[in-house]
Amino acid sequence: MGLENHQIRALCLLRSRLFDPKFIFKPLHESPDSNYSKLKFMISSSITEACNNSILLLGPRGSGKSAVLELVIGDLLADYPDMISVIRLNGLLHSEDNCALKEISRQLCMEHQLLFSKAASFDDNSQFMVAMLKECGLAHKTVIFILDEFDLFAQGKQRLLYSLLDAMQTVTSQAVVIGISCRLDADQLLEKRVRSRFSHRKLLFLPPSVEDSKR
Repeated sequence: MGLENHQIRALCLLRSRLFDPKFIFKPLHESPDSNYSKLKFMISSSITEACNNSILLLGPRGSGKSAVLELVIGDLLADYPDMISVIRLNGLLHSEDNCALKEISRQLCMEHQLLFSKAASFDDNSQFMVAMLKECGLAHKTVIFILDEFDLFAQGKQRLLYSLLDAMQTVTSQAVVIGISCRLDADQLLEKRVRSRFSHRKLLFLPPSVEDSKR
């Protein structure tokens, strides 16, 4: 019975590590040159200095973009529990501009315990987002927008990206847009009016080496 218990524990531990990509990347964040340290510095600077920022995390699937970002977000939520609001979108689900902006409004309403209107138009949701960014900025709260599969948002007229980045041009807004993409040329997909409002900060991710995985 004792041997079986040890085997079950070992199996559970092995499964938890195999299915948790954070296990691989967590030991790597101690280096100041790691993407974890760079990303945390960029976002924390936006929080503490009350400024806007936009960042692209680029690299092949399995290279740790989302895992490192989740580590950073988790640590920042612990460091600044009342100063961060996180909005998550995925290009596979929300690439259509109206759908994406409606999802942003829905999550903002949930975060701030407001009534969400499903019948609101694109312009209504856009105005609501701008108003909420101003309110959060005045309250010294940073809104972090995570756009997974970022390149899918760069298709079509890019109204969402333009509306979001344009809203961040106001003095009172306090937001960070983080795009995640497997396409290394994701920023080149942006229209001129969108690209001019983007911060052009990029972090390149590569799959961890065998040596890193053994640490």
